[in-house]
Amino acid sequence: MASQLPNDLKDYLKSIEARLHQFQTECIQTGKPFTMDAIKLFIKSGYTSQGITFLSLVNEFLKSLRLKLKAGGMTPKRYRKYEVAIAHFLEHGDIKPDMLVAEIKNQHILDFKHYMMSDNYEPGTIAGFLQCLKSVFLFGLRNELTRNNPFIGYKIGRKYREVRFLTEEEVQRIKTKEMPSPGLECVKDLFLFQCFTSISYCDMALLEPKDFQSNEEGVLYLRKNRKKTGVEFFIVLLPEAVAIARKYNFRLPLISNQRYNNYLKEIGAICEIDKPMHSHIGRHTAATYLLNRSVPMEMVAKVLGHRTTLQTRHYAKLLDKSVFDEF
Repeated sequence: MASQLPNDLKDYLKSIEARLHQFQTECIQTGKPFTMDAIKLFIKSGYTSQGITFLSLVNEFLKSLRLKLKAGGMTPKRYRKYEVAIAHFLEHGDIKPDMLVAEIKNQHILDFKHYMMSDNYEPGTIAGFLQCLKSVFLFGLRNELTRNNPFIGYKIGRKYREVRFLTEEEVQRIKTKEMPSPGLECVKDLFLFQCFTSISYCDMALLEPKDFQSNEEGVLYLRKNRKKTGVEFFIVLLPEAVAIARKYNFRLPLISNQRYNNYLKEIGAICEIDKPMHSHIGRHTAATYLLNRSVPMEMVAKVLGHRTTLQTRHYAKLLDKSVFDEF
């Protein structure tokens, strides 16, 4: 039977046999048991008796991320998420730094998830940590540092996070409310500009007078690439947004995102709005109202600067008023 095998398959089997003999010899010389589990681990490690440790894999992975961070392809905040996820895995999972990657099994991932669930971590946080860990093992596979991926067959589920937005009445309440200080009045204008344009705060903060363009009919619009993704957005400015831009001579005030969010909480309290006020809710509000006014999904995606409409569907929330109008 063996003589009927193709020559290349014979050579492959002989190479494996030679590696196993070498591994057996190493086990005898070092006093390690030559068992079926040891052979499985040897094969999983890529036919090396030692294999790479989890700590070594992590160090190589973080080293690649630091290069990406230095090149501007990643934010420090994002890099820190990977560090935190790995630290939690080592602290609360049944994993030691010097443990071979080939020894890490699917059960280690499940045990880590169950621990975090029992410690009342939010589902989104758990999913984020698991995704960071999965990236470590995928890095090892891509760079041939390991053949083991404990995430095979494991699906990371994400709990749906509801998109919060303001009603038309709440936006009008903010618009007509007089603020007690110039600083809050300025933040109110910036927030309303978001509600009328759907622009993100980081992109709004980068706007310059030259970014406000007009077509042949004199209609003002914004066309620019998003800072976060580099995808182009195209926004036609409504009269309310134009009025705010002209108020500041097309140079919108610039403050830090943290201060902006703190001021928005004050505005929410002043206007008696029982919703979390933050820099994203203005964008959510504009996107939701565009969709509920039958603006095509593809067009809303272009306004928001989304690569595909799959991202835009996240905002497709029907309002009661829209249902009544349709009926």
